[in-house]
Amino acid sequence: MREAIFGRKLLRKHSIRSRREGGQTLIMVTLALVPMFGIMGLVVDLGYMHFVKEEAQTAAEVAAKAALLNLHATVGGALTACSSAVVCQSTITSCPSNITTPQNSIEVGCMYAANHGFQPGGNQSVTYQTGGSALTGTSATPPTVSGISNVSYWVTYRVTQTVPQLFSAVLGFPSGMVAARSTAVMVGANDCIYALDPAASGAVNVSGTAELSSACGLYVNSSSTTAMTCNGHGSSPAYDASEYDIVGSYGCAASAIIGTPNTGVSHISDPLASLAVPATGPYTCDYTNTVVNDGGTDPLPPGVYCGGIRVKKGTAQFTGGKYILVGGGLSTQDSNSIIDARNGVLIYNTYDSSHAFGGVSIAANSLAQMNAMTTGPYAGILYFEDRTAPNCPTVCSTTDTFTGGGNTEFTGAIYAKNATLSFSGNPSATSGSSGYAAYTMIIADQFNLVGASVINNDYSSLPGGSPLQQVAIVE
Repeated sequence: MREAIFGRKLLRKHSIRSRREGGQTLIMVTLALVPMFGIMGLVVDLGYMHFVKEEAQTAAEVAAKAALLNLHATVGGALTACSSAVVCQSTITSCPSNITTPQNSIEVGCMYAANHGFQPGGNQSVTYQTGGSALTGTSATPPTVSGISNVSYWVTYRVTQTVPQLFSAVLGFPSGMVAARSTAVMVGANDCIYALDPAASGAVNVSGTAELSSACGLYVNSSSTTAMTCNGHGSSPAYDASEYDIVGSYGCAASAIIGTPNTGVSHISDPLASLAVPATGPYTCDYTNTVVNDGGTDPLPPGVYCGGIRVKKGTAQFTGGKYILVGGGLSTQDSNSIIDARNGVLIYNTYDSSHAFGGVSIAANSLAQMNAMTTGPYAGILYFEDRTAPNCPTVCSTTDTFTGGGNTEFTGAIYAKNATLSFSGNPSATSGSSGYAAYTMIIADQFNLVGASVINNDYSSLPGGSPLQQVAIVE
């Protein structure tokens, strides 16, 4: 009996002890759950904020790229001043909200940010800032990116969002802020010679003993395995350029090319496709069938030249400005034929129903010194050939010959997207010497070098830099 009573007392004491220990454990577990849930909540909240941050970064990058691609497509390289199309905003400015019809490239970027879930108002902000080397009152370089200098145009978009916190609010953090930023720039293209034919063999070719020396690169759009060739060189140098970008490959000995070409690159479209046509018909002729043949110097004012300009004997002195050739083209004859167009010209070569298209034929023994204008929407464009030329009933091509004697210089872009361009010029690489062209750019269907030539890339005379611009995301 005494043993039973003793056992019941032991059981009662053990039960009381167990209840005390269980209560202590419950208190400890309860206390531990608070920081545990706090840590879990912090992980959840930070994870969600990281997700929002990635979305904001995407929106900023898309906005910057869309803005400059739109600007490139509408304005191209004509970035010489602030305008309704070229927005100059040196301070950080908010995007308009609820854009449906953007009025300029900046608003295009703002709209793209909105399409990706971010626009001004409420807990979000989307801002922009712009500048460029040719734009008055703005920085020539983006202030947020180091190592980028003298770009023609840049834009920075900033995207922010306040994110309410869930579990972290228990720890005293009711909200968090995410921010993203992206900068896009328009800079001069690395290449200055473009052969746009998508399939031709020898789309770029150096003939005989000629050699091309270029401070900038070549872009050969042909997918042919012999897209770039050199006839008659063997192992002697044919090309010495800063860069070679070839969609297909090349048919030259390695020793004939100084440097290693980049093959298998992507096809490229016309880099001046966005440049507006300088003039449209119907045309009123200021001059008809112009011929210089008196042995003297004939001043040629700007205007519409129906039937073209032919220089046989004497000097055709272009006084400067815009020259519209309606049919007939431009040609020289021999060593007595001189073209002096150093005062800054744009030559637009076109045609109409009464005047058949004529190309350019500058003879190898004549003298031509031609400089593009340095201001206005066609700054840096020397020759612009009608994009629909030549005037043929079926598909055909023409050859434009830009050669001339030893002191020939072509300063500017020669743009003839449907033509084969035969070229020889700019023989001296020394600034200030006779025959020196500070820069030359060639955009043609095919390019054939027939004489030793030097291509330079000094665009310091142009407020916006190179007439050929490319878009890049730099942050």
